Amino acid sequence: MAILVRNTPAGMDTATYDNISAGMIPVLKKQPGFLMHVAYVTPDGLVVGEVWETREQHQKWFEENVKPNVPVEIKQEIIELHNVVQP
Repeated sequence: MAILVRNTPAGMDTATYDNISAGMIPVLKKQPGFLMHVAYVTPDGLVVGEVWETREQHQKWFEENVKPNVPVEIKQEIIELHNVVQP
């Protein structure tokens, strides 16, 4: 089942996100199960959202690539999706 993952990295600003993501996005695009990545700012700070085909595919990416490269605590929310429509 597809999932939406909302990551809120504590205290991260857009400049730090841009710096970290520059090297990670090309690798992310090649990951099995990856569907979409977005980043946006809320009143509570930066949020990074991703849609994945499965929870396991996301977890593998997160453990191997995000945790070692993002030097802040990340609050994570995983939401099971009912439907995903792509162009």
